[in-house]
Amino acid sequence: MATFAGMLWLTAHAEAEESAGDGSPAPAAHKPDGASVEERLSDEAELARVVSLVEAAKYEECAARFSRLLDPTAPHRLVKPEVVETARLYHATCLIGLGKTEAADQPLRDALRKNPQMRAPDSLIFPPRVIDRFIKVRDELYEELRRLERDTIERAQREAVAKQKQDNDRWAMMLTLERLARQETVVEHHHRWIAVVPFGVGQFQNGNKALGWLFLGSEVALGATAVVSTAVFTHIEAQTAQYVNEGRPPGADVKKRLDDWHTALVLSSYGFLGVAALGILEAQISFVPEVRRVRERPLPKALKSQGVTLRFRPDVAVGPSEVKLGVRGSF
Repeated sequence: MATFAGMLWLTAHAEAEESAGDGSPAPAAHKPDGASVEERLSDEAELARVVSLVEAAKYEECAARFSRLLDPTAPHRLVKPEVVETARLYHATCLIGLGKTEAADQPLRDALRKNPQMRAPDSLIFPPRVIDRFIKVRDELYEELRRLERDTIERAQREAVAKQKQDNDRWAMMLTLERLARQETVVEHHHRWIAVVPFGVGQFQNGNKALGWLFLGSEVALGATAVVSTAVFTHIEAQTAQYVNEGRPPGADVKKRLDDWHTALVLSSYGFLGVAALGILEAQISFVPEVRRVRERPLPKALKSQGVTLRFRPDVAVGPSEVKLGVRGSF
């Protein structure tokens, strides 16, 4: 980085000298009072401009410039991390060149704290005293750098766990929304007049299916018994009346059969009416105004599939001696 920056500065300096040799004045910015002001260049160019002072052993000037460029409150400070790291090494070089060895430790500490994995400076670019000082500062900051590294790892792990939790929560919310989208709540409104219908209709409406089947079976059995008893009793009574008209009085067995079927008719009829009344009463007491139930429904399609459409159109070509007719198709 430093060699590349130095080459950039030398190239720019050579172009400026050629312009001056051709007689064209070099452009310069001036303050209103006539003092010259250097133009703010890119971070790489600014570094290259100050590195030239290091190579010229102008340590006082380069230390002052690096102080301004590395000042976090300066308006024209260096911003790029890789350029700032190299500038701190050169700043330490300038301070060591001035004999301010203790002061040179601060930019080295800043560089190491910013990048705990930072390697020692290149021995082909920086003098041995800078490299030795860097190693010494790194050794002094060993525990701090280890702690910073652990903190960085723990922070990365916490961020990863937080991101994973956020992703899990998002997926859980999406699944919940999908499940809710698949479900549809249906409200069934009940009516009291339906609860008046016998045969367990009121119980079925209230959702009590077991009791509904019990009333339905009981009332069907009693009703069927009453109908059969009525039919048999009527038939036997008609035959008895015919025998009486013919002058043949019925025997004791016929009268017993009439009595038995009459008893069955009475019991089944009153039993049917009693069970039906009991079912209606229970349905009215246990009446449920409405029932909510959830049913599945298909998810709405986000995009409708677009089918392939085949289109035909006539094609007519007229020439000087012929006419052509055809059909063109497209899809």
